[in-house]
Amino acid sequence: MLGPLALILTSAGLSTDAFAASLARGVSARQASIAAALRTGALFGTTEGLMCLAGWALAAGFAGLVTAIDHWIALGLLVFIGIGMIRNGMGDAEADVEVFIRGASLRSTILTAIGTSIDSAAVGVAFAMSGTGAIAALVVGLASFTFSTAGFALGPFVGGRLGNYAEIAGGLILITIGLSIFISHMSGG
Repeated sequence: MLGPLALILTSAGLSTDAFAASLARGVSARQASIAAALRTGALFGTTEGLMCLAGWALAAGFAGLVTAIDHWIALGLLVFIGIGMIRNGMGDAEADVEVFIRGASLRSTILTAIGTSIDSAAVGVAFAMSGTGAIAALVVGLASFTFSTAGFALGPFVGGRLGNYAEIAGGLILITIGLSIFISHMSGG
């Protein structure tokens, strides 16, 4: 069974990907909005918590599947979204804002949330196998909510100073996260 400090540290560790991805999405927003930051945090937190709970609930049959393919899915989703952000960053800033306003970014944000939370399913499996209760998924979700809300809220300030370069950097961050997850799993980490 995982102790409280280990659970908090694990949850914070899982949330760093969501923070970086939310920061990148906040850069795309170009405007600070508490409501948008809370929505983004809720999306990432809910996705992270549900993935953890799914891994916990399906531990016996799901463990082999998660560890066999999670890194491929995360890599594909995050590289795809990252390349899109880089392309947007190289384009017209006004067009980027227009795309965001029309809602096309919601799809990207959902895919990013899924991509960054796949490892939570594997952690959920580990929680179940170590005797840690399902409530751990709530802690993971709350940590991701907090980190993601903060990341999105900081994004427009970073983007306002750096313009399209910040969106390109955000895309590179997502690709780096995807590669990091992939390399970690391939090296047995």
